[in-house]
Amino acid sequence: MPHTTILLVDDHPLVRQGCRYILEQHSEITVIGEASTGEDAVEKVKALKPTVVLMDINLPGVGGIEVTRTLKYQFPRLLIITLSVHTDESYVYRAFEAGASAYIVKQGGARELEEAVAAVVAGKIYLSASVSRPVVDGYMKHASHRSETPDNPLTAKEREVVQLLSRGLSSKEIAAQLKLSPLTVDVHRKNIMKKLALHSLPELVKWAIRHQLVSVDE
Repeated sequence: MPHTTILLVDDHPLVRQGCRYILEQHSEITVIGEASTGEDAVEKVKALKPTVVLMDINLPGVGGIEVTRTLKYQFPRLLIITLSVHTDESYVYRAFEAGASAYIVKQGGARELEEAVAAVVAGKIYLSASVSRPVVDGYMKHASHRSETPDNPLTAKEREVVQLLSRGLSSKEIAAQLKLSPLTVDVHRKNIMKKLALHSLPELVKWAIRHQLVSVDE
């Protein structure tokens, strides 16, 4: 992993201290600042220009999702990891719609934090294990009832690939699950990105949420 700078945003000092301790065990990671409010986070990002922001979802005042949306609008290349106590699908979808590249729960432990940072820096998305299955199940429930339209030009197989990409699976892993060759999966992936005029996996996940390929159960 290339050298990565991180801004910690959480209104609880103990949480920030714990995350800092975990992250600073890695020589390629530097925690360059902390913020306890959304407003402070925006100012710190402007001043410090971190690679990654670890964003608590429940901030006082302006919440973490709104701050994420603001930061992604102002700094499109910024990578944001949502940190939350919630495993409900609605929070996950809202975070990704706002521009997050990863969603981890505070109950998940040090390893999930480390894996999330590595994933987003590598251009992937990351979901805590405790929320991955509900998100995938929600996708499967609704995607199976949708057909191709001008706004949703994906085939059924391509939608399956999107679903598995949303879990962070590699082409090789997707190939094994769908009983395809890795080359075929790569072709599907390229076709998906070309059809949708997208350039990154987080963009693809946001597109899927926005077009209700993944939906929140009412």
